Amino acid sequence: KVMSSPTRLVHLGLGLFCALNGIVDFYADFRSGKLRWSRGLAVYRIVHNLLVLVLTTCFLLEFLEKFFKEISGSIQMMMNFFTYFLMVYLTVISCIDCSIRFQGRLYRILCKLQRQEELSRRRGFTLSRGKERFLDCLLLLLIAMLTLRVGIHVALNVLHSRMGFSHPCYCFMSECMIFAMNTLAFVMLTEICRSWWRMESGLKTLLLDPQPRPVAHQLCQIRRLNAMSQSLIDLTAEVCGIFKFVFLCYLIRNLWSGIVVGYLIVRIFLGHGGPDAEFMYLVLAFVTCIQPLMFSLLMNSVTHTTGSLLEVAKQIVRTPCRQDALVDRRMEWLSLQLARQHTYITVFGTFRMNRSLAFRSSSVILLHVLYMVQSDYSTMFK
Repeated sequence: KVMSSPTRLVHLGLGLFCALNGIVDFYADFRSGKLRWSRGLAVYRIVHNLLVLVLTTCFLLEFLEKFFKEISGSIQMMMNFFTYFLMVYLTVISCIDCSIRFQGRLYRILCKLQRQEELSRRRGFTLSRGKERFLDCLLLLLIAMLTLRVGIHVALNVLHSRMGFSHPCYCFMSECMIFAMNTLAFVMLTEICRSWWRMESGLKTLLLDPQPRPVAHQLCQIRRLNAMSQSLIDLTAEVCGIFKFVFLCYLIRNLWSGIVVGYLIVRIFLGHGGPDAEFMYLVLAFVTCIQPLMFSLLMNSVTHTTGSLLEVAKQIVRTPCRQDALVDRRMEWLSLQLARQHTYITVFGTFRMNRSLAFRSSSVILLHVLYMVQSDYSTMFK
């Protein structure tokens, strides 16, 4: 089955986007099996990463030189910009570290996912239209987030000119690099989900087939499914290990973005969003924060789906088949193999990136917004 042209173009565009932002040293078409190393991209990645660090440093120094006196009188503005620049630096460094140290592992993971795709198709494992449509919609929304990212920088440049900023927006390359790294992790997780759902279809076919195949064929299929599921579990754990610093910076930035956006919304609804300099700086922060928050909804959907994959498979394996005693014992053994494993997306093995974490993060954001409103109470209501 040939992939539809729009979906193929989306994958080609995302692979090119990751390469142009200094993330990978190879041309990547995530679904067609075409992964090719390039010395030119390796040199480009080194130059690009150094340029991102230099431009980010220039942006920080120039901003502090021209506007430090203006923001030094406001605690909110000082905290806002100090936190922003610190997060951008840490996130950029984590992206550069990941692209330098794990190029080979990133390449191997993509190759393994492509082999899993080929094996699934060869063995007749199918993917339901609903799940295929779900993954395609996520990718299209990712493209919309990328478009929004570019639009945000256009809006920032317009706001800069209206506020009298004389410097260019040096943060464009760093923000695109951060988004490209998150995109690579996002695409890998969607491909893991795709391969896992194909494996599940093979498992359901084996257990619920009204005309069971010979016992030898069933045992062979169980061994193949076991190897496939174990490979996907290992790939999920490897993705968590590679992107652990990237995911940590991603979570921290989401917290900061939510606090800034929440505080600004409170000020606007209370009618204290005048044209003062502090409010305008907060508007700039709001424009910067809105895209990471919207992207976090997509990422949370994928990480939650990935974390629940094994639980669904365990329920399928526990389904009594009552076909043959040997097949039943092999299925029980497979169930025991899966019992103590998981496909959770974790940060340093501590925080599970799922809906529960999203709820806890929202609670933390709400609490800090209340703290900021309380500390600013006398100013907002006098």
